[in-house]
Order: sequence, then structure tokens, then C-alpha cells
Amino acid sequence: MEIKGVIKSIIYRNEINSYTIASFETEEEETTVVGYLPFINEGDTLKVDGNFVEHQEYGRQFKIVTFEKTMPETLEALEKYLANGKIKGLGPATAKRIIDTFGEDTIHIFQFEPEKLAQIKGITKEKAFDMSQSFTQNWEVWQIVGYLDQYGIGPQSAENIYKKLGANAIEQIEANPYLLIDISNKVDFRQIDTIALKRGMEQENEKRIQSGIKYALKLATNNGHMAVLYENLLQFAKELLGVIETTIEDNLINMKVQKEIVIEEREKQEWVYLISYYQVEKNAAEKLINLRDYRNMKEILNSSKKIKAIEKESSIELSQKQKEAIEAINDNNVCIVTGGPGTGKTTIIKTVIDLYKQEGKKVVLCAPTGRAAKRMTEATG
Repeated sequence: MEIKGVIKSIIYRNEINSYTIASFETEEEETTVVGYLPFINEGDTLKVDGNFVEHQEYGRQFKIVTFEKTMPETLEALEKYLANGKIKGLGPATAKRIIDTFGEDTIHIFQFEPEKLAQIKGITKEKAFDMSQSFTQNWEVWQIVGYLDQYGIGPQSAENIYKKLGANAIEQIEANPYLLIDISNKVDFRQIDTIALKRGMEQENEKRIQSGIKYALKLATNNGHMAVLYENLLQFAKELLGVIETTIEDNLINMKVQKEIVIEEREKQEWVYLISYYQVEKNAAEKLINLRDYRNMKEILNSSKKIKAIEKESSIELSQKQKEAIEAINDNNVCIVTGGPGTGKTTIIKTVIDLYKQEGKKVVLCAPTGRAAKRMTEATG
């Protein structure tokens, strides 16, 4: 369903991803719209596509799937657009004077005869050209949203791409669509590839092959992997790109020389990393080694006996693996305990806390997310 109107006011906006809740005025009614609206401000005229939904707390809302920004169609809407603070040197009072002076010709004046703006009191010729340039830039910026839609990239990613590529983002993408693989995780290589091949990109073009390899390596991280076995990468890339193995191998060599990837041999197998992932993993490993090599200041003597006492007091029965984990924490400066939900990690944390509290030690818990922190708080008190 498509509706058309003007952003009357912005109720809420997430500054990171541009998720927006706004009051939207159509010819028929004023409604609330919700969705990703980068580069959109009060006074903007939009065509929005989506559906009306019933929010259990806030009532009827229009949930936006896609949107298109259009030129204001009435002088009132145009005045609001000019007064929204996004055009350099232009506020509500000046916007009103411009509309009163030029009326229906206002947009034409901004785009093609900016010197005429100097007729307005308070606008110098220099300021007039600055306003015109700002008007044009503001208008061009949002066009990237519609352009990226063909690549299956939604508005929430479009703003991030614009920030990285700047005002000539469309020209850069036209020249090399595959650069989207480098700057956004939310793109489908196949969709970009289809468009690029239709436009005449050669199947064995190195930009295409190397972007396909990067896409394969990024895809692996969705399953928690930092690296991919060389042979597995070769097979996947061959099927994805429809080229022979030697072509992929030649590009892997080039990428290694250019320091875009790292090929590491472990236990007679070759693993391929994106350079950024390799550096992250290397950095983590080095920090763990540094922690490991410090003197253990927290070791508790007769820990096995004390763990048994905690079991009895808490009426819990630790598994052999849990006991081993707690002993490892006691014996080592740093210890990593892994396992899926329900495998007893939280019980280990609680027992470790009790063990050190008995010794008069202060225990500090840290977590990478609010949810994990809340879970630990609930589990440990």
C-alpha cells in the first residue's frame, strides 16, 4: 500500500540506524509512520510503501517498507522543507520571504538562478550561491536510498554506505558495484553480481573474483568462523563465480600479496582469513597469552576440598566437567569455558564466586551485553 504526504514532526529517531517514528500528514489524515528513514527531516514530502499495523500500546501506525522522497507539491510544504534547518543559512523567516517572493518558481530559482535569491533582504550574492549548493546537495544525498534499492540494500544500510563513500557514492558504485561487499555486511553478492554482469562486467574480472572470495569469507562468520579451509573456500568460490579453480587460486595469491587475506598453515591444512579477522584473532590470542603468563595471584590451596564444601552447603551436585572447569579457573590466570545453553556455565560462575568469597576475595563480573549482564545478575544475586 502506498500513501503520500509530508513529515509534520519527528517523534523519535535512532541516530545510529535512522529508525524513525514520525507524524505524517496526508490529504486525508494525520498518521504515525515507523521505519528506516535516513536523510529525512521535518517538512519533507514522501511517498511511503508499507502497511497499517495495530501497535498494542500506541495504536494504528503505518509500517514503512520502502520510501521515495519527492519535491514538495504545495507552497506550504515547500516552505516547511526550506525551513527545516538542513539548508545552510536558511531559517523559517527567510524561507517565508523566499516563498512570498518567488512562489511557484522557488525550486527553479534554487537550482538554476540562485543569484536572484540575493533580492531577499539579508541574503548576499555569496550566501545565495551557498544556499543553492546546500539545496542541491541535500536533494542529491537521499537519491542513494532509491539507487541502492535495486541491489537489495535497505534504507538502514544506505546511510552507512553514504557516510563511507560520500556525495559521489552512486558514481563509485556504478564504476564498481562490488565495492559494496567491502563496506556493508548486509548485501547479497549474487544480486550485485547479476546486475554487474548484465552491465557488461566480464566473468573473470579480478574485482568480481576477489569480491566473491571476500563474500565467501564473510559468509563463514555467520556460522561463527574466523577462517575457512582453503579447499572449502576454493570449492564454494568456484560454484559461486562459475570460473575454473586456477582463476580463483591466482586471485588468492594476488590478495595475499596485497595483504587483503592471510593464508595460515596449521596441522598440515591451509586456512584463509580476511586480514581484519586475522588481526582480531591474533590480537585476542596475544592478550590471552599475556594474561596466562602473569603470576597467578588468585590460586586457592586445597580447592577440591573447598569445592565439595560449597556443593554440600548449596545443595548442588557439580558434574565432573564442571569441577574440572572450576579447578582450571583456580589453577590458571585466564580460562575460557565454552558450551551451549543448559551445559552448566552459570553454575560454574556461581560456584567460583562462592569459592573466592569464602577466601575473602572481591569478585567482579563483566559482560559484553546488557542481556548477558542481567542473566548473570539473576543467576548469582
